[in-house]
Amino acid sequence: DLSLKDSWGAAGQVGVDYLINRDWLVNMSVWYMDIDTTANYKLGGAQQHDSVRLDPWVFMFSAGYRF
Repeated sequence: DLSLKDSWGAAGQVGVDYLINRDWLVNMSVWYMDIDTTANYKLGGAQQHDSVRLDPWVFMFSAGYRF
């Protein structure tokens, strides 16, 4: 039995698109999210809770085609 509380946090994104030609492009983006929450769970029949901090960095490289 696990539950996570709703939370609010800061998030940011930067990225760039580079046009190779009229139809093709490449993209690079980076995201950062600051997420803090509380996890509630049972361990050995006893109710527990812990603070959880998730601060992922996400990197994306992609290609696109216009038609």
